[in-house]
Order: sequence, then C-alpha cells, then structure tokens
Amino acid sequence: MDIPAWKAEYLEPVLAIALVTLGFSIYHFASISDKLMQRYQEKYGEVRGRTKATWFYRYLGAMTIGIIPAIIMILVLDKDLSAYGVAFKNHALSLYWILGLGAIIIPMNFFNSKKEKNLAFYPNVREKEWTKPMVVKNAFTWCAYLFGYELMFRGLLLFATVPLLGEWPAIILNAALYALVHVPKNLEETIGAVPLGVILCLITLTTGTIWVAFFVHITLALSNFFFSLKHHPEMKVI
Repeated sequence: MDIPAWKAEYLEPVLAIALVTLGFSIYHFASISDKLMQRYQEKYGEVRGRTKATWFYRYLGAMTIGIIPAIIMILVLDKDLSAYGVAFKNHALSLYWILGLGAIIIPMNFFNSKKEKNLAFYPNVREKEWTKPMVVKNAFTWCAYLFGYELMFRGLLLFATVPLLGEWPAIILNAALYALVHVPKNLEETIGAVPLGVILCLITLTTGTIWVAFFVHITLALSNFFFSLKHHPEMKVI
C-alpha cells in the first residue's frame, strides 16, 4: 500500500486538530495531577489551595487550549485572527442570538442550580465563605478559560476544517471533539455538549465571529456559578 500523498491544504486542519489534542491533554493532566494539587494545598491549606489550583487550571487551559495554538497557527500559516472568527461584524444578528439564547439559558440555570445533583458539583470552587473579590476572580477565570475554549473550538478548529471538509462534516467533527473533552466531567454534560456544539458552530458560521459563542458560553457558566452560589446551603458571600 502506497503512503498517501501530502497536500498543502491539509496543513491548516491537521495543525488545528493536533493543537487542540495537545493543548487539552496538557490542561487535563495538569488538572488531575495529585502532585500539583498537593503543592497548592501545602502552601495555602486544603480548601484555599484547591481554590487557587482551580483558578490556575483555568488560566492554563486558556493558554494551552486557545491562546498558544492561535499564536502558532498565525505564525505558521501567516494569517490573522479574523480568519478564525475573531472579528467584530454582524453586530445586530450577533446581539439577537446572545439575547435570545440568554433568555433561555438564564431561567433554565436558575431552576437547575437548585437541584442537589448540581449543588454537589457547582460552584467548582468549594469555599464556604466568599468575599466579593473572590466572586469577581472566580468569574474572571471562567471568562479567561472560556475565551481560550471558544477561540479553539468555534475559532481555530472550525474555520480551519471547513475549507477541506465542508461545513457539515466540520461541524460534526467539532461537536464530537467538544463532547469528548466533556467526558471527564459527567455523562449529562457530555451528551449536552453535542447539540450545544452544533448550535454554536452554526451560529459562528452564520455570523462569521466567535463572539456569540463566547458570550453564550459565559452566560451559561456564570449564571450557573452565581445561582449555585446563591442556592448552596453551606456557602455565603461575606
């Protein structure tokens, strides 16, 4: 059997797939590292150490999943970020999507956040007493992480694979990989990632920008954080 011929148009999608694989792997194995967690807990104590580690993991994920891969692809392929959806355009359409999906997500999270199953896991940071600066920092680290996340999935990976695969194959690949990175969390989030991934890809291709996906993802994460913090019987803001 002959070795398949390499074509120049393969470089961009192959590079994007390789970078999301490497970047997420670095983030994942760092986040489950007992040694790294132990260092934080030895320095800050058990609970605060876990909090500090969680915030560090989010910054790390932003870098390894999105920002560093974006820099590499820009340098290697001689493109700018607008080629991957980091552009401000179609403002009215984008705003309609953000407000429309937000109107669905926020009430849904309000009621879901009360459930015992949700409160057993969220907020991810398990502090019992929260200062206002802690609330702000936790929200900011979510934003940083989700920017890197959307920069990769609805930016680099989606726009790099569409020219070679076509729109629907690229969307399905994107949603499949997006679901796989949720496997370490739980079955419900893994299943839910499939339709959400498809919807966010369709919106991104329609608007030509990743910002709708970014703001929708932030709305999802932060509303769940704030509502879970409010409803958790053992947590309070001081």
